[in-house]
This record gives sequence, structure tokens and C-alpha cells, in this order.
Amino acid sequence: MADGVPRLETERLLLEPMALDHLAEHIAASGREADARRDTRSADAHWREHGFGLWAIRDARDGAFIGAAELHFAGEGIDGIAADELEAGWWVAEGRRGAGIATEAMRAAIDDLWLRVDAGHVAAYIDGDNEPSRRVAAKLGFTVRGPGRGRGGEEMTVYELRRPSAGIA
Repeated sequence: MADGVPRLETERLLLEPMALDHLAEHIAASGREADARRDTRSADAHWREHGFGLWAIRDARDGAFIGAAELHFAGEGIDGIAADELEAGWWVAEGRRGAGIATEAMRAAIDDLWLRVDAGHVAAYIDGDNEPSRRVAAKLGFTVRGPGRGRGGEEMTVYELRRPSAGIA
């Protein structure tokens, strides 16, 4: 934690709480201005209100913004995930995909979440055509919970990651 702001470090990555000042970098990395505006606005508020939220993923070598590790309350509109459930999501800039960045970032973010929040599980929803995200979910230990629908009505599969048990006797 530097200057009261939590930061996570992995072998290759730096994670910092997503905030409004990440907007331009998010747009450049994702190419999706509307998503970037929504993410930075909601992430900033979520961190202030709950003490956890979306993480901006940076390359530890050069500091480049390369994606997001999302952990937040799901909110309304996802069939198969309750509004008050914790939801996970991830994305990596197109030119950086396939190198394990999402898995590495989410593993660090989820480990941190278990320290911050008393929750029994985290849910995620993934489009059936998104094989790379399904592989990330499997590597992280998520299992299929069942069918669902995204906020736009699209068919999704809902996944769940149970909190690890403390101390095995």
C-alpha cells in the first residue's frame, strides 16, 4: 500500500485500484470508450464505498495499462447472479492476450479479496463463445454453476469460485 492506496504486485504485473484518472488509458487499451467510461466511474465509486473493486492491470516492466481485473457487487440485470453477489470479470488488451496475464492478475486480485471481504464465493458469467475466458476461469478454480443471461439478454454460463477452506486438520 502506497499513500494509503492498495497496490498488488505479481511477478509480471502491478495492480492498482481503477479510478477516474484511468479513463484515457482504458480507452487506449480496450478501444471501447463507453465501457471505459462506465468502468472507471463505477470502479471509483465502488472502491470508495466498499474498499474493493476493479483493478487496473499494468505491465511491471514499463507501467503500460494492459487490462482490468474486476471484482465488485454484480448489481441488477444478470440472470443467474444475484445483485448482491460478488462478480468477477477480466479483460486484457488485444495485443497482450494469451500470455496468462488475466489468470495472474485475477489470482492476485481474488487472493486480496478474500482478505478484504467475508464472502463464501465469487461468481462470473462468460459467453459460450469465449473460450479464452473459460480457460482463465478453469485455471482459477471456477466451476460451472449453470445457465444465465447477460444484461443485454445474451446467453451466458455462470461460474462460481468457492472461498478456500481455512486450515485443513
